[in-house]
Order: sequence, then structure tokens, then C-alpha cells
Amino acid sequence: MNVLAAKLISTLLIAALISQPAAIFTGEFSHETAATSLSLILDFGNGTVLDFYDLEGTNVLNVTESVTEVEMVWYGDLVFVTSIAGVSNNESGGLWWQYWVNDELGPVAANKYQVQDGDAISWRRILPETEPTDQPIDYTLIGAAVVLAVIGFGFLFFLSTRKAKE
Repeated sequence: MNVLAAKLISTLLIAALISQPAAIFTGEFSHETAATSLSLILDFGNGTVLDFYDLEGTNVLNVTESVTEVEMVWYGDLVFVTSIAGVSNNESGGLWWQYWVNDELGPVAANKYQVQDGDAISWRRILPETEPTDQPIDYTLIGAAVVLAVIGFGFLFFLSTRKAKE
């Protein structure tokens, strides 16, 4: 009976393995659901801008690769993009491809940033960590500096008039 049970278990195990998708065994199977309604802007930094809409993907890299050629260098499992649509980084000019999602600079490698439905992705070939040009200027700090300067001058004026009375 033990031999019969062993054959039955072996047969069931083989049947279960055969029925599984091959991707499970190769590590290619993914449970990630593609985000939809994505937009992608490529700003080449020379006045040329390309817009793409209604895209799908799971991360910034594969969304970009879905519309254009991307050249990259791998550092372990992290990607560094060196060229998009045939336009390379310019080390001597300090121009590098950087990605932004919803107007925020990408915090991780493009292959690691998981996009969400409706995200607006943009690649800009600009100086490192520069703010995008379409961002409004925040005048809060300038206003605070002016208010502090007025208070400081008022205080100095108060001290000088007080000292003059003595």
C-alpha cells in the first residue's frame, strides 16, 4: 500500500508541476498589475518635447521603453539611463536624463519606481537636481526675508531713537 500511495503522490506532484506556467519556474512571473492612463513627456532640453498619452506600465522604465528606445547601464538590479530616443547624457555639459513623476524628482532608479494609475511621468535632459521649468516660483522665502528685514530695521530704529533720548 505504501508503494501505491508513493506512486499516487508522485503522479499528482508531476501533474501539478506540468500544469503551472513556465514563467513561475524562470522567475519571470509577476503579480504586478499595470497602471493605466499614464502620460509621458520627453523634454530634450533643446526645445524639443514629445508627449505620449494613455500609456500602461508597471514602472517608469518600462513605460518609457514602450514608446521609445532607451539605453542604460545596470548597477546590480538598478538602472542608470544613458540615452533616450538616441539622445545621450552629456557629461561635459552636465546634462543628464532625470525622471519626474507628478512633478517630483524620482527618488529611486527608474526600474524601481512603481507607477500608479494616472501618473504623469516626464524625462528631462537637464542639469542634475534642477527644478523643472514649469514649476511656479515659491516666493514665501523672499516674503519672509523682507518681513524679517523690516522688523530688524524697525528694531534698530527703535534702539537708535531710544539712545538719542538718553
